Amino acid sequence: MGTGTGVGKTHVSVTLVAALAARGAQVCGLKPIESGVDGASTTDADQLALVSSIQPEAAPYRFAEPVSPHLAARRCGVAISLDVATAWVARQPAPVVIVESAGALVSPLGPGLANADLVRALAPDALVLVGLDRLGILHEVACCLLALRALAPGLPPALVLLNPPAASDASTGTNAGELEALGITSNAVVMPHAAPTAPASLASAQLALARLGL
Repeated sequence: MGTGTGVGKTHVSVTLVAALAARGAQVCGLKPIESGVDGASTTDADQLALVSSIQPEAAPYRFAEPVSPHLAARRCGVAISLDVATAWVARQPAPVVIVESAGALVSPLGPGLANADLVRALAPDALVLVGLDRLGILHEVACCLLALRALAPGLPPALVLLNPPAASDASTGTNAGELEALGITSNAVVMPHAAPTAPASLASAQLALARLGL
């Protein structure tokens, strides 16, 4: 899940799946809900499948329009169902799955339905919150963690992973430490500016997995 849209959730998810597969784990990366599937471009789900050691089934919700999934679904006359999404995740044959959300933590999936509801329904063993290492991330992480505690109090604490922004600012490189110093989170890992399967990315992913107990 992410603090916002375009924060690099797929980059992190692909890196985590690749790191687990490199260990020999039977793992697959999943994205049950995705928009912007135009039939020509490589999708987020495609990228996850490429590094998975066990291939997933086609996701239940794949929408062509590059808009919020709730809007894409409505325009197709479809209602996104948590039961359908969670059943699909549970049906995958891999003993370890990494699930990427479509959009941010409270991005809508339909009337009265958000990604936070999907996270709660999946009841994962570990949670990762992805954001950008730039000005404003302290607020974004704090808000998302507060929302998680309110909406899904029974879930484990989220590990925060920070991706490098397209353009660095004066706060870049300090935010992980500030998140911990301010008591917003005790766990934050900074991802390098590198391809998901590059050695530096995989090293950061292994650190994140160790902190998640995986």
